[in-house]
Amino acid sequence: MKSFPEILKAELQKPLPGTEIQVQMAPPDRSLKNFPKVPQADSSIAAVLIILYQHNGSVYTVFIQRPDYEGVHSGQISFPGGRKEPEDTDIVKTALREANEEVGINLSKISVIGTLTPLFIPVSKTIVTPVIGWINKRPAFKIQEEEVVYLIEGDLKTFLNPSIINIKRFKILGEMRDIKYFDYNGHVIWGATAMILNELLEIIKKGRLI
Repeated sequence: MKSFPEILKAELQKPLPGTEIQVQMAPPDRSLKNFPKVPQADSSIAAVLIILYQHNGSVYTVFIQRPDYEGVHSGQISFPGGRKEPEDTDIVKTALREANEEVGINLSKISVIGTLTPLFIPVSKTIVTPVIGWINKRPAFKIQEEEVVYLIEGDLKTFLNPSIINIKRFKILGEMRDIKYFDYNGHVIWGATAMILNELLEIIKKGRLI
């Protein structure tokens, strides 16, 4: 019988669910007229690493709680990741480097099994590529306190339960808006992270991986 990462890798080689699935969890601010709808010449390039690992008889991933700072993504929950640097030979290297810097995982233990659909984030004019990495057992995390407040380890089985998708009012750019989000044990996962996660969950459901 094939393992979870083997099946997922095969599923990632098929046509991806794409933007249609991502936008199911998109905030309404994406429709505001002052935001670009498509990448611009000055758009930044970035990547996140979706770390998947076996733990307690299930498959987990990890999110980071970002600190409050002067920026559009202040205080949000996200996957480890960041902008591409000149020394990064490709976008996968960006995801791995950022994850190593932020959560201290041993890169020699990670098997990169594929990528999801790149996502354009209008509010920060950034194109983000989600990279998926597999580790056979729970990593020994070590957070970079300047960029990470704490880690959230998420059981993918829980995310497959539609009851954890809720709507609440957020203040975004000075306006109150109804936002769809994943409520994971009280943690609010929304925006680009929720959109990326939604595509991964769709692939898992279609492939009946869990």
